[in-house]
Amino acid sequence: MNRKTFLKNLTVTAAGVSLLFPKKYFGQSTGVVTAETKPKPTGGKRAIILGGGLAGLYSAYLLKQTGYDVTVVERGENFGGRIATYQNPELGIVQDLGGEWISENQTDIKSLVKQLGLELVNSNIADRFSLTKANQEYHKISSTSIDTLDKVIDLHKSLGANQKQGLDKINFSSYARYQGLSEDEIQSMNDLYRIILGADLNQISSESVLDDLSALQSALKPKYQVKAGAFQIIQSLVSQLKGQELLTGETAVKVSQQKNQVSVELQSGRSLKGNLVVCTLPTSALLDIKWTPTLPKDLIYSALRMQTGKISKNLCFVKSNANLSNFFQNTTTAAETLYVSDLAMGSNITALTSISTGDKASLFEKGTDRQKKNLMVSALEEVGNLDLIAENPFHFHSFQKSTGRPGFVSLFPPGSYGIKDVWNEPFERVFFAGEHLALHTGSMDSAVASAIQAISKT
Repeated sequence: MNRKTFLKNLTVTAAGVSLLFPKKYFGQSTGVVTAETKPKPTGGKRAIILGGGLAGLYSAYLLKQTGYDVTVVERGENFGGRIATYQNPELGIVQDLGGEWISENQTDIKSLVKQLGLELVNSNIADRFSLTKANQEYHKISSTSIDTLDKVIDLHKSLGANQKQGLDKINFSSYARYQGLSEDEIQSMNDLYRIILGADLNQISSESVLDDLSALQSALKPKYQVKAGAFQIIQSLVSQLKGQELLTGETAVKVSQQKNQVSVELQSGRSLKGNLVVCTLPTSALLDIKWTPTLPKDLIYSALRMQTGKISKNLCFVKSNANLSNFFQNTTTAAETLYVSDLAMGSNITALTSISTGDKASLFEKGTDRQKKNLMVSALEEVGNLDLIAENPFHFHSFQKSTGRPGFVSLFPPGSYGIKDVWNEPFERVFFAGEHLALHTGSMDSAVASAIQAISKT
């Protein structure tokens, strides 16, 4: 079944499904198996989903709609993977700490948001990512360089595989320098896009960046946010999976395939059996699993080549004032970039978000609370004119602690052209999905699109 036919059939199947929205803090654990979530034996088709992030939960949802009983295995305490939301109804503050932005042409995630009864709102900082002459005050790139970028982005759409492989051999900073952009302009682009990519442009293949800039579904073209926070998508999907088996705090250590059956052994000693497995784990995590039969060499090679950019989002709470509207500022500190989302502005208190990437993100991931507070204070001192609230002025979040993985979004360095293509086909009865395997990576849409692609092949 191809992707288009699969989606058409699913729309008919899923019509009229009602939703439940549990009123919980968006970052707390969804819980382990309960009497309410434990499935009843049916003797029918069974599927095992490895990974309880957006790709995993949506894969489970799609399989449930097509008649499967599903078991979701998540190693962390919470579902959601790299999606989390801070919400304080008393203060009127909502701020995403992971996946946040959705573009105009990311139709898969937009359709899911609509299907779940959620609402999108315009992001007040999205225009900063648009490389147009109208936005020169934001990105400080000359009109001549913008024209040059427009030409190479448009040209990229017509390139063949051999030409793309050539572009893949150099990083984007070097390519931009060759095209005539100044060091200041390259740094401006770097300051902008590392927020989404989690790495400097001198670490990323020029083919990968140009492919994103030329794609309608690109993560580099944000426009919207989920009004209630992106974690509401996760909570809604969990609600839709009522009656299925949802496991947290469990890790798959062995996957064995025999004819039409797949067995998954968990670290706790429990063994699961199903007709198929959908694996949405990061490729590095796949290498921690013992596979029978062994993973093909091309998959192992690809897994070793894939990398992830590091991003750490943290909050500091300041007294609200009119100057915080559309606030966005780069710093020379470990906090790197500070911004304020409209959804994070309360009447009296505003959540100021810091985004750190690369090694600076590691300082927040590994530092003590005191060290992290000092890093944030340094950033605020550089910016000036911001008044921290007296009580509990900071909120620190760590995906490394919740997911066990240091990375945030997939990263494709020079020499990585085509390495994700080998995951498009199943490994016997194991199907692969995840943000890192989509045609255009780095977004919530990527996770949803990869799930659709994987399930359409089952």
